[in-house]
Amino acid sequence: MKKKNIELDVDFIGGQGYSLTKEDELAISEFIRKDKEKRKLKELRKKAAAKRKEKHLA
Repeated sequence: MKKKNIELDVDFIGGQGYSLTKEDELAISEFIRKDKEKRKLKELRKKAAAKRKEKHLA
């Protein structure tokens, strides 16, 4: 069976002649920071729930 590969003629990724403004950079940084915090909180909740469940079963 033949794979369907499409080769793209791309010189670089992103918009041509467009660089991020300071506001864009700050917005992206803020989004990434909030996402990391959300992931940490979710992981902590999972661990706490696992401990409660383990304690309840014991």
